[in-house]
Amino acid sequence: MRQQIVRVGLIAVLVVVAAGSGAAAIGTEAPYQSAQVCGTCHEAIHKAWADSPHARSATNPIYREALRLAVEAASDKAKDTVRKECVWCHAPTTLLTGDLQLAQPLSQEGVTCDFCHTVAEVDLGRTGHPFALEPGPVKRGPFEYGAVDGHGTAYSPLHRASPLLCASCHEYRNSRGVAVMATYSDWKAGPYPVRGVPCQDCHMALVPGSIARDSAPRGGLRVINLHRVVGGSAKSQLARGLDLAIASFTHGGGNAQVGVTVTNSAAGHPVPGGLPSRALVVSAAVETADGRLQHRQEKIYRRELKDDKGRVLTGIADMFQKAAAVGRDNRIKPQESRQERFTLPLPQGARAVVVRLEYRDSSDPRGTPLTTLITETRRELTGP
Repeated sequence: MRQQIVRVGLIAVLVVVAAGSGAAAIGTEAPYQSAQVCGTCHEAIHKAWADSPHARSATNPIYREALRLAVEAASDKAKDTVRKECVWCHAPTTLLTGDLQLAQPLSQEGVTCDFCHTVAEVDLGRTGHPFALEPGPVKRGPFEYGAVDGHGTAYSPLHRASPLLCASCHEYRNSRGVAVMATYSDWKAGPYPVRGVPCQDCHMALVPGSIARDSAPRGGLRVINLHRVVGGSAKSQLARGLDLAIASFTHGGGNAQVGVTVTNSAAGHPVPGGLPSRALVVSAAVETADGRLQHRQEKIYRRELKDDKGRVLTGIADMFQKAAAVGRDNRIKPQESRQERFTLPLPQGARAVVVRLEYRDSSDPRGTPLTTLITETRRELTGP
């Protein structure tokens, strides 16, 4: 058998051709169109999506290695189940195509346009998966004025302002009932639901643009949601949502006393969010006469998962498969400020005390944690 994609108007369907027979039948194995087809009209949206974590969710090397380790560690009986549970969030078209090996180009598009825009409903209590899937020529979106040529459109409150669309993959409990990812639950427990601020407001903000090439929006309004889907690990999001300040500073007798305030001023959930492999770090260090930072001290904010023996889990695959309980969780909640104090020795000729806010991601099973500097502030020890 061989497969090929054919297009009827703008809709791509899978044609399964019997090798050597020339016979063909249109099936339902791949009822989704490629994002490349969407991009022929939705140019601005496609360009932003192509640079997003969603577009790379199935091909990201970190995910691929974590998937390999998870499947490898599972029993022979459980391997298919483990693969399916990992793959359907990173390549949700596989729910209908069954391409769990991610061999098809469509699967490699990750969280692709046609999947999200044909989801009719999300029910987190649904058996199997949370989606009501209605692939076809009608595409759902957040704007009532969004009619375009080439396919039907339908206004969707789910796409406009419901965090359930995000929660379907960003909320996950393993077979032991442990919330490995709890971003949706964290958001619900914070102050933003009652204010009517959903995930989309921060992660898919409205920006100037046209829904489709040559589209004519009603009233002259030309805005689209930013499909680059800026995640909570992006430096821009972290810098926008967090504030760092030196609240107090004294020095004498060879030491410096530093009071630091870290505030989660704009994130809709505790920081860091997402996977427990991520941490927020506030540090203080002394800048020496030659410009080096010494005597660094740090405070780490994170959510820990533990196995059934009480050991803190560090690997992504282990977190999903072996987590038996939630351990310490000292992340900074929405609108919360934390005060930290550091006592630093001051060597001869020290120039300044430097305070940094960093994001540390240990998700990559192939190497050392990746640390990103979010912001820093300093207090000079010399000069006028």
